[in-house]
This record gives sequence, structure tokens and C-alpha cells, in this order.
Amino acid sequence: MYDKQSPFAVTSKLGRRDSLSDSAHARLRAAIIDCELPPGAVVSEAELSTRFAFGLAAVRAALSKLTEAGWIAPDGRRGSKVLEMSAAHLADLATSRHLLEPALLHHAPPTSLGEELRLRAAVYQSENLHSPAQARTGLLHQERTLLMLVAQSVAAPRLRGWLIDTWDLCLRADRNLDREFGIGRGPLPLADLACTLADADAPGAAVVLTQMRHEFELRTARALSRSAAPLSHALGMQKPSRRENASSPTPRPSPSHRPRSAKGDPA
Repeated sequence: MYDKQSPFAVTSKLGRRDSLSDSAHARLRAAIIDCELPPGAVVSEAELSTRFAFGLAAVRAALSKLTEAGWIAPDGRRGSKVLEMSAAHLADLATSRHLLEPALLHHAPPTSLGEELRLRAAVYQSENLHSPAQARTGLLHQERTLLMLVAQSVAAPRLRGWLIDTWDLCLRADRNLDREFGIGRGPLPLADLACTLADADAPGAAVVLTQMRHEFELRTARALSRSAAPLSHALGMQKPSRRENASSPTPRPSPSHRPRSAKGDPA
């Protein structure tokens, strides 16, 4: 179901430049989710323009949107840096899901959306049943498509946008855990989620959402247990600032540690 009120909707009155920047934004976002542009990668406008065959103006506009959303950050003259994966980031995603996903349970979806949810759920289940070993990129595309449709059950556009953003970042996290640590997973139980929402079965949908969150947290915990990063770095601890160091008085040596002259008296 196409929702014109969605923050991700594109109107038909957009000019060619706007259409190209939207296409560039969608392509770069997908590349970040699939880890074509891995966490922590530094990229330039010229590099992205050549790699994805978009003009510099379209790439610049796309990077501006991604920066505003927090997916990338300026990195001086080198270009832009893709959002890194850290323990703090993974914990933030888990917390966001706990807060945002219950919004799916507050209202029954419109009849037309319920019918499309059942149809897409059947297609998703059939394709994964007959092609269990399909390419990871193909599965990722299916999951994103169905998750965006499921998110239409949330009536508030801003809340819906946050939920889609969080789910996309969780898909990126799973993709990165698979690439870096070999922690893979099977298809998400999105067919069950879509059907329970279509049937207005809030308790059933809550069970599926809880299961999905729990398994995501188990995968991230496994990755952290395999990481060789120092504990202080993994927990996001910061070194004291220069100002804090300056304000802390340097301990003066005690008399017993002062240098002594050859006669044994303090120097």
C-alpha cells in the first residue's frame, strides 16, 4: 500500500534533479544497509558518483539527507564516514525497538492494508520456502519491502519513519554480524507478523515482535563476546578531557620520596 503521507513518499511533481537525488539517496541507503559501504568506511562525493553512476549534485543531496538522519557524518577533507558499529549503537537499536514496535499494536490496519499484508506475507513465505538458500541480498530486499509495508500499520507518520529507520539499521547490523563474525540467521518471521497484524491479533503480533527482538539481542551479544576490542572501547568509555586533567592537581611527592644529598639530607 502506497502511503502519500509517509515521510518516504515521493510525489509525482518532483523535478528531474529531485528525482535523481531521491534515487541516489535510496541507492546509497541500500548500499549502507547491505554493507556495500561498510561501517566506518570513508567515502567521497567523487568516489560515490563514479561507483553508483550518479551526478555530483545528486550524490551531494543524498549525502546531505543521510547526514541529517545520522547515517553518515562529515569527515573533514576526506569526505563522509559511514555510521560505525559499536556496542552503544547496538544497545540503542535494541532500546529503540522496545519503545517503537508496540505502536504497531495500537490500531487495527485498514481493510485494504490488511489484504495486502496477507498477500505479501504469502509471497514472502513461499519464496523462502522454495528458495531457502537464496542470495542474502535478495532476502534483505524482501525483508525491507515487507517491513516497510508492516510499518504502515502505525498511524503517526513521524513515528512510522523512526520505526522504518530503526528496522533498516537492524538489518544492517545483522548483515555486518554475518560478514564480520559469521553470525548468520534465517529469514525473519515477517509472514507471521504481517498476518497477525492483518487479523488485528495484537497478542499474537506482540509474541512475534518479542521473539524477533530477543533473537536480535542474542546475535549482538554473541558478536560482542567475540570482539577483541578493549572493554573500555566496547562500552563507549571516554578518556578524561584535557580540561579535566588540568583541573586535577598533580600530586606532589612526599618527603620520603624527595631526592637526598650525599649527606642524607633532603636536597
